[in-house]
Amino acid sequence: MQEIGDTVELLRRPFRNGDPAMPIRHSARTTLQESTAAAEAEWLDDVLIVISELVQNVSQHTTGEGELIISVATGIVLVEVGDTSITVPHTRHPEAHRAGGRGLLLIEAMSRRWGVRTCPAGKVVWVELAAVVDPHHLSAA
Repeated sequence: MQEIGDTVELLRRPFRNGDPAMPIRHSARTTLQESTAAAEAEWLDDVLIVISELVQNVSQHTTGEGELIISVATGIVLVEVGDTSITVPHTRHPEAHRAGGRGLLLIEAMSRRWGVRTCPAGKVVWVELAAVVDPHHLSAA
């Protein structure tokens, strides 16, 4: 675990384009359960849905690699997924006859807030979710 101010980084996991989201979700679930004692926490499922959406977006809309970072602060889980694309995602109204196009709307509805941070190597999509967690009382995972 890496502590930066009041924020503690729990997981940093690189992934390749096309990697399935399930093993990445599993790593996140295990880390959060072991570190925050969140085995039955209602917010844990929301975090895992956000991770799936963001990781799948990297595979569907970019050609490069990605990285998942999960951090916690008091009352917050921060999920960040970086990739090498400079294209900034945005919400759009889904078309009734298309299966996709709803991921960011779902993230918007579930999160406290979300956004995109551009950087020289691409971008990072970040999502803050409300969670019952205190970074000062984390277990060593």
